Amino acid sequence: MDKWDGKGLTNFYQRLLMLSFVLLLGACSSGEAELEGELLTTERRLSELTDALNIGSLRNAVTIKQYVGILRQREPKFAPLLAELEKEASLANPLYKSLQARFDAVRDNTENFDSWVEKVEELKLIQAASNVGAFNDALSDTVNVIADLSQGELPRVNSVSKEAELAMNKSKDYGAGSQYIGNPHYGRWSHSSGGSFWAFYGQYHFFSTMFGGRRNYYNDWSGGRGYSYYSDIGRNSYTSRSQKVGQRDVQQRAKKQFGSKGNFKSPYAKSRSGATGMSKASVAQQKSAFKSRYAKSGSTTSKYRSSTRNSGFRTSRGRSRGK
Repeated sequence: MDKWDGKGLTNFYQRLLMLSFVLLLGACSSGEAELEGELLTTERRLSELTDALNIGSLRNAVTIKQYVGILRQREPKFAPLLAELEKEASLANPLYKSLQARFDAVRDNTENFDSWVEKVEELKLIQAASNVGAFNDALSDTVNVIADLSQGELPRVNSVSKEAELAMNKSKDYGAGSQYIGNPHYGRWSHSSGGSFWAFYGQYHFFSTMFGGRRNYYNDWSGGRGYSYYSDIGRNSYTSRSQKVGQRDVQQRAKKQFGSKGNFKSPYAKSRSGATGMSKASVAQQKSAFKSRYAKSGSTTSKYRSSTRNSGFRTSRGRSRGK
């Protein structure tokens, strides 16, 4: 075989570089096409959910309104809290608003993603959470919060009774509103020398004052928590990337503080029993609820910072898919 001269090698490398460029260009075009398709699918899924909330076709949304009406008459002292809980059956629902905001962040490029692949992953999670059947199931947490406020007079939905759930999971009774503990749409973990404790956001603070301001500490709750739709089925899809980083940070803090004593268990080390009558969409979510890449231990430094341009929640439909 004849040896290549310098000119031949130069031509070879030029052709190789051109081929690499063509392949890279093709990959980028394919990625952009997939991303565009997922954006359209997500927008359509959110539109379907918006319509369902607007016309009141979600069974658990109807139940929320019914339960609020019944309990408002029986327990007038709960009126301010019930007024807030009733919003869960509308577009003011914090889960719904979060899904819209997450979609906006991907569509408008107001959140940092390393690649189009990460954007597609986020969009697929939003699609799963926006499924009408799954979202109806997610509303069961609020229905059951109200049911627990009624001291058992109103039955839980999509879940076994409170007594059965406590027995099945050997969990502790954290009182009415316990389904919301750990859900970043309703509160946050505050830190103290005694460990992280749950602080409800202002409108839900009544759950804390009901029991004399009792603090529920993360280290205790992580091992004794009961079943909730959010924690045991929907956590992966109903939690934003930054919220997942926050959850991981709290867990790392607790592990560092209590792990050496051998009395710390991750709240998501295993699922709790108690779900009943779930949709196929929720069953599919349940299989991935404890496999979130953002729930794994690791660095506590978050790269998921949203731009200030996305500081508010937007819930309008028919928006331009701005570039």
